[in-house]
Amino acid sequence: MANEMFDFAELLRPDLPPAAVRWTGFPKYNFVGGHNDADSVPVEGLIAAASAVLKREGKTLSTYGLDSGPLGYRPLREFIARKLARDAGIACSPDEVLITSGSLQGLDLVNQVLLSPGDAVIVEQMTYGGAITRLQRLGVNIAGVAVDHDGLSSAGLKAALDDLKRRGVRPKYIYTIPTVQNPTGTVMSEARRAEILRLSADYGVPVFEDECYADLVWEGTRPRAMRAMTNDERVIHIGSFSKSIAPALRIGYLVAGWPLMSRILAIKNDGGSGAIDQMIVAEYCQDHFESHVQGLRKTLRRKLDVLVEALRSQFGTAAELDYPAGGIFLWVKLPGSVDTTRLAQLALHSGVAINPGAEWMIDAGAGRTRLRLCFAHPSEQVIREGVARLAEVCHREFGVPARNAKEHR
Repeated sequence: MANEMFDFAELLRPDLPPAAVRWTGFPKYNFVGGHNDADSVPVEGLIAAASAVLKREGKTLSTYGLDSGPLGYRPLREFIARKLARDAGIACSPDEVLITSGSLQGLDLVNQVLLSPGDAVIVEQMTYGGAITRLQRLGVNIAGVAVDHDGLSSAGLKAALDDLKRRGVRPKYIYTIPTVQNPTGTVMSEARRAEILRLSADYGVPVFEDECYADLVWEGTRPRAMRAMTNDERVIHIGSFSKSIAPALRIGYLVAGWPLMSRILAIKNDGGSGAIDQMIVAEYCQDHFESHVQGLRKTLRRKLDVLVEALRSQFGTAAELDYPAGGIFLWVKLPGSVDTTRLAQLALHSGVAINPGAEWMIDAGAGRTRLRLCFAHPSEQVIREGVARLAEVCHREFGVPARNAKEHR
């Protein structure tokens, strides 16, 4: 075998993101990404579902799209339509639901259909990092709007719409995560949703509603989805099973009317999202989804309480946080002397992985003192140890926290 490597450097596109680093395994204290609780993955239920559905319908794997067509496995789309009607108030047919390879593919498909370089979009000032990077790579102009305790600020949205209108710019969409916002964990009230929809109608701008965490509201009930509150098709809705069942099951979905869906289908040229995953999720969810999610919520909330207790013990009042309404993340603010991007680099050398706030904000500088911690995957003991280790690194580099845990208590 030849040891020489062919050099592709001069052949690469000039607009590529930085090269990926080799994966060497997860750090011991892993608070990044959207990983979930390992013990809550319904392994036995998924095994039983896989066996049953493959015995019954396995031969349909001989065709692209099974016997369901390009929108995805019909029993799964039927389950999603029933679930959205029950939980989110959305009245849609299975033919308005497209199964995607995770909600990220839903984001990409909508962007491919609607956006060209130089277009404008409105997003929450602090939002999903994957959405930000995708828009940046597309060369889109991003207008950030503040997020408060009730989610996307309607006053801020109006100001942004007015500013764009004065400049003769009509944004392509308003992107929002109304239910368990990422990273803040807020749940937007129905009144605020109605305000945003009124602005959407007044200015002729559609809403792109990302509801990936909506199943993980602690109390199990949530406001109606924004798509359920309109009589037209201007709200595009995406969701996912990654956070409710398992992240490695890359099953998301997109809800839209046929005029837009037909254009999306025309560019979804991947041969269909993973068929076996779709079949297993559909089979499992028919009878077990709600009971499974009820148990998962309890587990996640317990882990959140452990994380909050650990932060208060180790950082005292130096760590500012708002208790989220659900989900798997805690959004934390540290004193102005702390640069969380630098903290993340140093902490990783000590086995602690965190997401610095700059990765989750339109204005990276505004996220300098913030960090996002995913509490779902590590055990309660690992959470306590990891936060203690993080406090050690932060104190050593930035003098925060100023005193040790005993003095805080």
